Amino acid sequence: MKRCKRSHHGRVGAWNMAVTIKDIAQLAQVNKCVVSHVLRDDAYAAKVRPETRERVRRIAAELGYERNLLASSTRTGIVNTIAVLCDFTRFKDFFSINWVLSGIMMETSANDYSIKLFPETDLERTFSGIQGNRIRKMISTSVDFGIRERTAELAGKYGIDLVFIYECGHGGYPSVNVDNVEMSAAAVQYLAGLGHTRIGLLCVPHIHHFHYVEDRHNGYRLGMERSGLKADPDWIWCSDDAEGGTEKMLSLPQSRRPSAFYAIADNLAVRAERYANRRGLEIPRDFSIVGVGASEIGRYAVTPITTMDENLPTYGINAVRILLGNTDGLLISEQNVCRVQASLIVRDSTDFYPAPPKK
Repeated sequence: MKRCKRSHHGRVGAWNMAVTIKDIAQLAQVNKCVVSHVLRDDAYAAKVRPETRERVRRIAAELGYERNLLASSTRTGIVNTIAVLCDFTRFKDFFSINWVLSGIMMETSANDYSIKLFPETDLERTFSGIQGNRIRKMISTSVDFGIRERTAELAGKYGIDLVFIYECGHGGYPSVNVDNVEMSAAAVQYLAGLGHTRIGLLCVPHIHHFHYVEDRHNGYRLGMERSGLKADPDWIWCSDDAEGGTEKMLSLPQSRRPSAFYAIADNLAVRAERYANRRGLEIPRDFSIVGVGASEIGRYAVTPITTMDENLPTYGINAVRILLGNTDGLLISEQNVCRVQASLIVRDSTDFYPAPPKK
């Protein structure tokens, strides 16, 4: 074999040309099919003896072999690339998409896939680009109902596998989302477990097609019900003016005034805290509060906000797993939504009620 040479120590030296599977097979003393299966780490590779797999991988590493994904795509007509649709203007305002993208990148790289970002603003042009790149798998991160519906239509037209992030699925295509109802109920039950019986809700306007708002609102009611508590209508505020809602509820007579709040987003919780600071109130002495999002704004608030972590990287990881057919262990509902479980992060904004006296 002319393209490689060995040093006097018997190790493989410099190569003059690109390394091929045939080169590895000759040095490992196995056939090319074995090398191909081992390097792809597919189902057949598990049948190869462990010492053989190790020898093949060691030799491939020593030779600096890299899989030629372009050659593979030339043979199959399909590339190992996943298209990701984004609204790039949202990156600076919504940190959540960055966490989702990190999960997508982690899982694609672990499976020898790459990603290519496409804008959601001109879907016809985007799908033309996807077709031109021979991409057959796609993830949409759009939260716009109309865009999601049109994306599903075009994916069906062109035969592209599609998974949505957030909200619900469309056109028979699945989505990945946190269980907003159970997450919100858990937040309220946590506050009830601290002794709070008057728990207010800081929500936002219920704009049509945004399911998460309705789900988190309903989750609040469910948490109150499970805790044996009645939700007073005066404790519910669905407006972008979280400070105004906090002021209104804290202006109620003391016997009816909430001692705790569940805010459906961390930024609402921080606004409530800002109102408290201006009024000379102290959190959690005067009221406790739980947000959603595990965001930096809540973490570095004057009083760090207890929050429900949506585990956003898992959204991206699970979306890729669904596209690649690796759904073992995933929780997929009857509504074709892969549910991600939220977790509680306890910080300084919550305490028992009544608050224990300071030492």
